[in-house]
Amino acid sequence: MADDNEKQTQERAYLLWQKEGCPDGRDKEFWERGRLLHEADAAPSMVTPLQARSAEEAAVDEAVAETFPASDPPAFAATVGVGSSSEQSVSRPQE
Repeated sequence: MADDNEKQTQERAYLLWQKEGCPDGRDKEFWERGRLLHEADAAPSMVTPLQARSAEEAAVDEAVAETFPASDPPAFAATVGVGSSSEQSVSRPQE
């Protein structure tokens, strides 16, 4: 098993080294990167809360997804703002 892990780490490190143009003097860096990538691939996958939801919750999420974005108009609409007609009609005292 250890030999298999070492062989896969070596293959990963070699591919990374080639991909970066075969630079000299960075063998330890590529070995470590290859080892980390191999360990990450071998690790069991994590289950997120979204993946762990029940079938009922997933069905509700799927049904609700079709209603977004909501078609209702915004609850608040500004009536005075930059460039509004109320700003343009302000009279100024003449000199």
